[in-house]
Amino acid sequence: MAVEARRATPATLVPASPSPSFLRLALLATAATLGLSGAATAAVSMLAGLLVYQYARARGQWGTDEPPAGLAEEVSFRSAQDNVRISGWFFTAGGSERGPAIVLCHGIWTGRRECLPLALRFRSTGYNVLCFDFRAHGLSDGRFTSVGHHETNDVIGAVEYLLERAEVDPTRIGVIGFSMGAAASIQAAARSPHIAAVVADSAYASFLDAAKYSFRVVTRVPHFPLASLAMHWAKWIVHVDASRLRPVDVIGQVSPRPIFITHGVLDEIVPVSHAVTLFKAADEPKELWVVPDAHHVGARDTDPEGYFVRVERFLRQALFPDVRFSENAAQPH
Repeated sequence: MAVEARRATPATLVPASPSPSFLRLALLATAATLGLSGAATAAVSMLAGLLVYQYARARGQWGTDEPPAGLAEEVSFRSAQDNVRISGWFFTAGGSERGPAIVLCHGIWTGRRECLPLALRFRSTGYNVLCFDFRAHGLSDGRFTSVGHHETNDVIGAVEYLLERAEVDPTRIGVIGFSMGAAASIQAAARSPHIAAVVADSAYASFLDAAKYSFRVVTRVPHFPLASLAMHWAKWIVHVDASRLRPVDVIGQVSPRPIFITHGVLDEIVPVSHAVTLFKAADEPKELWVVPDAHHVGARDTDPEGYFVRVERFLRQALFPDVRFSENAAQPH
């Protein structure tokens, strides 16, 4: 089976344009009411609102690859607090005893298939694995994505689902998140004591700071004045105050559970400085892996085997604290 490893890029995420007739009628109506200067202001605000809607709206299935027949169980569970139905795959490691489990959390505008190669790799190594579509992605319910805020409830819901599985040791649940999923994973671990270890790949420390850096790259429009207007629209459409999307404020609460932070030096979406900021704010035990020549979530896709070895070693040490391993030790079951 060929598992696709492509990622959504800014060039493929340009929002669909509204019809010219719609824009013309809206601008004429506004101009008649407010005058030309008022119409211009209203047009800019309307564009900001359209950007928020287009980038936050629900996405369908991303990718086409499927797990090998019979290997994954189609499951669904409810997010914490707001009870949104979340859809995913559960891969059992097999065996007669309860074993460790890994939750894989994809980035924005993709879906569970982003994590499929890693899910199969962990499963083959003796871990139970759950990967799922965040709300407003794939087969999960929900109208809008919130870039990590409400998705935190999805991660906690995934962990609570694993606590009910007979195959899973409830004391050995690790979470791996990418981009938006990394931010949500940090915030979930700060709230849920059942998360034993966290891997955060390409997470933002502060969403507003990251948005200022990448606004033009992602949206293909100028930062000023659209960015500030978009944040106001987000409060109304998505019910999220972007200024509160700050994993850096809660990452210290993950301790004494270990956290592994990794980031590409060439990340064009979230600057690598965010990883440094998160690492400084985290308490021990913690580990930072800055990857040269890697873009956003790039280390995972450019060197899958090397990435797996580095991440799995961290999780093995975190989820089996009483077991001594050599570098080439047999993997846990």
